[in-house]
Amino acid sequence: SSGINAEWPLRPGVMQSVIETGRVLRDRNTIPIKYPLKEVVLVDADPATLSDAKSLESYIVSEMNVKKLTVSSDKQKYDVKLTAKPNHMILGKRLKKDFKAVSAAIVKLTDVELSEMKEAGHREILGHDIGYDELHVSYEVKSESGSYAAASMHNVLVLLDCTLDQEMFDEGLAREVINRIQKLRKKAKLVPTDKISIFHKIDSTKKDGSEDLARSVRNYQDLIETGVKSPFSGEPAQDNVIISEEVEVKGCKFLLTLCGDVKKSSSGPVVQWPGGRPAGEYFTVVYNGSSREVLLQSNGHRLTAMRLENEVKAMFGLFGRTVSLSLDDSPIKCSTRDLDFLAGSTVTVTA
Repeated sequence: SSGINAEWPLRPGVMQSVIETGRVLRDRNTIPIKYPLKEVVLVDADPATLSDAKSLESYIVSEMNVKKLTVSSDKQKYDVKLTAKPNHMILGKRLKKDFKAVSAAIVKLTDVELSEMKEAGHREILGHDIGYDELHVSYEVKSESGSYAAASMHNVLVLLDCTLDQEMFDEGLAREVINRIQKLRKKAKLVPTDKISIFHKIDSTKKDGSEDLARSVRNYQDLIETGVKSPFSGEPAQDNVIISEEVEVKGCKFLLTLCGDVKKSSSGPVVQWPGGRPAGEYFTVVYNGSSREVLLQSNGHRLTAMRLENEVKAMFGLFGRTVSLSLDDSPIKCSTRDLDFLAGSTVTVTA
């Protein structure tokens, strides 16, 4: 027991480093978090670090939206090499006329030489003492097993396979559709317990990516329905329309319509349960001035803190971010399984 407690603080640090580095790599390659990727690889010589990461694999792959996590101590297997360029602003000003020659020498530094320089903090180059922090250092990956991008943060080397095949692209599009539906629900002032049906109209003959979108919603209908907890189809919308609006995904415009047993007010679409409140015990979650009602039990399943975190990410579009939940400034632990004490209260979300 004491051994587990002593090691536990290491694990969130490793997990957070991998996740943060993965986000940087996604940003560099302009791949939004909604689009799943095949693999993230953690390379480290320390077996304890690799073990820590592997023990938290489910969290890492969920936060990074990747299919699998691979850990390895063999950097050569992925042909990862350090490369460097001079910091022109710093070295150009300091070296003046010698900058051009030193710059050429810096670019030619090998992975071994840069690793030694990193360890020492500096290196003599053509008679000048050059600091490691005066270079722009990056990782280059030449592996043929995937299109990897690499970066290091907090001494953790992370490789992200940025190959986006059609299946993963289509799943990403489906997640974009879920996001647009959630935004439309918010605009209509719906709460999670409001029973609605969702209809879409996509003109797949257009040359704006509509064909890809139509294929995506067809192949990932189950994913979309699970994400929005409502029926989703391309059939003609019903008469009892709550809200209907043209939305856009990746340059493709299409019509989304939400229908249900509701009434419109003169001030706009306002949806309520017949009694004015959700059917069942519920509480309110608040994030950045927006609020939602959440049922403590849905479809016979009691809500847990871990499931609530996922619900919150879907509600407020916080995929890929770490969220914290608190009640009266007291944090709610992710291990909490019985949330009945939240009935009628307000939970604050920070991300």
